[in-house]
Amino acid sequence: MADWTPYFVIAMAFCSIAGVTFAAGQYYLRELKLRRRLPVPQGAAKDFVAGGNIAGLVSRHFDEKRFGIDVTLRGKLRINLVRSGYFRNDAVNFYVFWRLAAVVLLPILAYVLLELAFSRTQFASRLVIIAIAIAIGVVGPDAFIWRRQRALSAEYRIIFPDFLDLLVVCVDAGLTLEGAVNRIAGEVADRHSRVFGINLAIMTSEMRAGRSFIEALGALADRLMIPEARSLVALLRQSTELGSDVAEALRVFGDEMRDKRLLRAEERANKLSVKMLLPLGLFIMPVVLMVILLPVVIRLLNAFK
Repeated sequence: MADWTPYFVIAMAFCSIAGVTFAAGQYYLRELKLRRRLPVPQGAAKDFVAGGNIAGLVSRHFDEKRFGIDVTLRGKLRINLVRSGYFRNDAVNFYVFWRLAAVVLLPILAYVLLELAFSRTQFASRLVIIAIAIAIGVVGPDAFIWRRQRALSAEYRIIFPDFLDLLVVCVDAGLTLEGAVNRIAGEVADRHSRVFGINLAIMTSEMRAGRSFIEALGALADRLMIPEARSLVALLRQSTELGSDVAEALRVFGDEMRDKRLLRAEERANKLSVKMLLPLGLFIMPVVLMVILLPVVIRLLNAFK
C-alpha cells in the first residue's frame, strides 16, 4: 500500500502558506485603501510605517544602494517599472526585494519538494533541478516585467482610438489640448484603464511643472511604447507648426486608428482557426476517437471469447 504521508504534508504546507499569504495580502490591501480614502497625519503615517508596514520594511531594508545599483541602472529600472504600470516611488525597492526572494525561495522550495516527494532522486538530478530553479529565479522577474509591458501595450492600442475620440470631443467643445487631456484623464482611468489614466495624469502634472504639451506628449509616448502615440506626437507637432486645424487632424487620425484596431481584431480572428488545431489534435480528437472506437473494440473482444 502506498504511503500518502509526504503528499499530505506537501498539501497541508501549501494550504497553510497560501492561507497566510492571502490573509496578509487582504490586510495590506484594506489598510492601503483606508490610507487612500482617509487623510492621515504625517506623524501617524510615520508610526504606521514604523509599526510593520510591508512597504516601509521594503523601503528601509532593500534600498538599491545597498545592492550596488548605481544611478544609471536605477533610472533604467525605474523607466521599465513605469512602463510596466508600477508608479510607486519605492518600485525599485520592491523589484530588488522580489528578485532576491525569487532567487532564494525557489531553490529552497525545489529542494523541499524533492526531499518530500522525490526522495529517491539521484544527486545529479537534484543539482540540475535546483540549478533550473535558480535560473528561473534570476530570469523570472525580468520576464514578468517584459510580459506585463507587452500586455499593457496591447491594452493601450485598444484604448487609444477611444482616447482620441474623447480628445476630439473636448477640442470641438472649445477646450485647449492641455485642458482636454486634463479633463479626460479621470474619465479614462474610471471607464477604460487605470494605468492609462495614471499616465495621462503624469502628463498633466508635467505640463503644470512647465513642460510644453508636445514634450509632455512625447514623454507619454515613451511610457506607452506604442507607434500610435509616437504618430500622434508627430501629427500635433506638424499641425502646430503649420497652423492647421488640430480638431480635424485629430478626427482623421482617430478614424485611421479605429480602422487599424478593426484590422488587428480581424487578423486575430483569422488566426484563431490555426491556433485551434493544436488543442483539437491533442485533446478533443483522441476523446472523439475513443468514444467512437471503444464500443467496437468491446464488441470484437466479446466476439472472440
